[in-house]
Amino acid sequence: MLKNAALTGLVMGAVAVVVIFLANPFEGGTPNPTGSFAPVAPLLENPDPAFTVGRGIGAIDAPVVLEVWADFQCPICGQWANNIEPRLYERYVVDGKLRIEHHHYAFLGEESFTSAIGAVCAEKQDKYWAFSSWVYANQHGENEGGFSDERLRIIAAAAGLDLAAYDACITDPANRAEVEADAAAAATLGVNSTPTLKIGDWMEPGLPTVDAISAKIDAALGKK
Repeated sequence: MLKNAALTGLVMGAVAVVVIFLANPFEGGTPNPTGSFAPVAPLLENPDPAFTVGRGIGAIDAPVVLEVWADFQCPICGQWANNIEPRLYERYVVDGKLRIEHHHYAFLGEESFTSAIGAVCAEKQDKYWAFSSWVYANQHGENEGGFSDERLRIIAAAAGLDLAAYDACITDPANRAEVEADAAAAATLGVNSTPTLKIGDWMEPGLPTVDAISAKIDAALGKK
């Protein structure tokens, strides 16, 4: 299933690159031969820390939970994280109506795993949302060095992580095993492309408009 997911993701990525080139203002800095670059700040650079718990953003007891399965290299996931989630944050999260929870589904290549492992380590420092936001804001191709170890370390610093703890964490094989386990768990749920979104019994892949996903959230709120 992961092989099928990879093929699906590559096709989706090829189509989405054109859209993102035209519409996405979040084009991360180009790595130079030394791997140094100036990362682009995300829209949600400083969300209320009271809402950023674990891999999610929003009150733990929010009446509606939106689950998102994503790959950090997936360009459509970048569109979701950079353009849709900030609007949902303003529209629902700050009012305590919605919690957005991320799940790793790394399948586009090794840099999908290295970035997801970095996110696991960020979560251990209660910095998951900051790190993931900075990563999505600095996508740069797939498996082309955009999420090299050096580049991710610079992103980790920008997101406010303790780099000594981060350096020690990313070498722990248990963290890669966690990312692999997340992918396996996603496959059992029927996830085979990214992003895949779920609210209650509803689950679909793809990139909805703000209005379309808002309609799903409003319907779920109406049932509470």
